[in-house]
Order: sequence, then C-alpha cells, then structure tokens
Amino acid sequence: MANGQEENAALLGKSNQSSNYNSVSGSQLALDELINTWTQTNEEANPWWRVDLLKVYRVNRVTITNSLINASRINGTVIRIGNFLDIYKNTICAVISTLAGGAMATFSCCGMEGRYMVVHIPGDQKILSLSEIGVYGYLAGNLAVDGAATQSSTFPGWFAEKAIDSNRGLQQLNTGCSSTLNETNPWWRLDLRKVYRISEVVITYRQNCCTELINGTEIRIGNSLENNGNKNPICAVIPAIPAGESYRYLCSGMDGRYVNLIIPGDMKTLTLCEVEVYGEGETMSHIFSKQNSDEENVLKQLGSALADRGFTNVTLRWSQTPKRVIQKLNAG
Repeated sequence: MANGQEENAALLGKSNQSSNYNSVSGSQLALDELINTWTQTNEEANPWWRVDLLKVYRVNRVTITNSLINASRINGTVIRIGNFLDIYKNTICAVISTLAGGAMATFSCCGMEGRYMVVHIPGDQKILSLSEIGVYGYLAGNLAVDGAATQSSTFPGWFAEKAIDSNRGLQQLNTGCSSTLNETNPWWRLDLRKVYRISEVVITYRQNCCTELINGTEIRIGNSLENNGNKNPICAVIPAIPAGESYRYLCSGMDGRYVNLIIPGDMKTLTLCEVEVYGEGETMSHIFSKQNSDEENVLKQLGSALADRGFTNVTLRWSQTPKRVIQKLNAG
C-alpha cells in the first residue's frame, strides 16, 4: 500500500443507532468532526450505533472519541466489523474497557473486511453515547493499493502515489491528490506488478476546483510501455466527473499490467484524487505464456548441451506437458 494519510471512510458512509434520546442526539453527530457534540441512545438493552461504509473495506483501525459527560457509560463497548445487519454476526475487533471523557483511543482491526462498523454495549439498562468515530482502511479488492504509480510531471507536493493511497482527497483538499504540471499530453500510470483481467476502474476527481480539466481523459490498459504505456488499448474516455464524485468505468475483462490515464492535447493538467482498479488475478493467458516460455527455455538448454557434445542434427519437442507445469496450472 502506498504511503499516505488514510481517509476516514466513516465520513463517506451513512449512520444510524438503536434509538435517539432526543432530537439533537442523533447518530450523525459521531461523524460531524466536533468533540463538543455527541450521540445518545435511550436507556435500553444492548444499545448500538452503526455506520454503513457503502462498500466493503479492509479496516486497519477504528478511532473512538468518548463524550464529555458520563464517560463511564462507554465501559464494555464492543467494536465489530463485518457485512451483516445482524450485529452479532459481525466479527469483534476490540472491546473498550474504559475511556476518559473527551479522550480518543485507537483500536487495531488488522485488515478485517466489512461494509459495516458497529459499536454496541451488551446488557440491560445501558446508554451508548459517542462523540466521534473514525474508520480507516482501504477498499477490499482494490488492486491499485499494491501497485506503483508514476506520472509525466509533478506539481509540487501532488505526487503520483497520492492517487492510490486509499484517500479520496475530499478531506485534505490541497494535499490528498496527484497532479501533473500544465503540459502537452500529461499522463499518469499505475503498474499493477503483474497481469490482471480488469473489470472496472473507478476515478475520483477533486472537490474544490476545475472540474473541466478531467474532460477527455483516456483510460488505457495493457502490457506495453511504448510511449510510456499510452498506446495500450482504451477502456474508456471520461467525458466529465463532477467535483468530489467517484465515477466507475467498465473495462470488460481487459488484460493488462499497466493502467494509464492521459489527456491528449496542449496545455493540459491531469489531477486525480483516487484511482481504484478491480479485476481478477493473474490471467490464464499470461500463465500459459510464461509456461510456454519455460518449456522453450528447457528445450534450448538441452539442445545447447547436446550440441556441445557433437549432436547437432537433433530435433527436440515435448511428447506431453511437463508434470511441473500441470501442477502449476492446477494450483492456479
């Protein structure tokens, strides 16, 4: 995963809770980034608060900020991550033993996967009150996070890897995105490190400026680095992306190691707040290609060894697929 400031995925989600103590204690107050407001349920059995992250994330950590009053209410609160609306089917990340009023604590979830993050207090006559919630991680299945990014030029501080740091740049408006200089045919390239069958690419554009600059950007996918990868086949052309939005482009299973974005033309600037790539693992065609290459190399080495011993008029070929290669295919 590229280095960068993780984004609080909870701020992009939708929250709710088991009950509201009054009209000004709703679940959304845990996502308003204000320490002097807090949620509060009624006194009840097993009160809970939940955020729907809208997509499945690998959650690295959760932060909890306790309310300023009645701090002991949080004692024994359970944090769960998972994909179920039934709270108890989700996996426990951590249990809060105690937390001072107004204090924040961080709980490691070690990449647990889930669409929902839930906090709840088991037991009768309990009240759940929270000041702030943070959920940090990256989208599950996003191939881009393990890749390497580069671009044609760099506007100071707007590095290529910021487009794959799992931060859509919507909270750090001037530090969370990549950008080239104003130039001819600016491009950005992601090396996935091996060949994938790519089903879709998701592009997030900046929230605060210049939405027209992304118009006409080409998304290209392939295995060639000719012209810095900008001659690979086109998956899609971006007509426009509204400020701060994420748009999805289907690539219908195109094979490729490199994902390029390029804006053709003079005096262009390519800015990207996040690039996500989804698809299947190493393609069968690539595996066959490597296997065929391995088999040919074995025959060449054997032919060379025979020639050294005077056997020059010999034709070598496999009568059947080598067992080692069959095992490799079955493993894939």
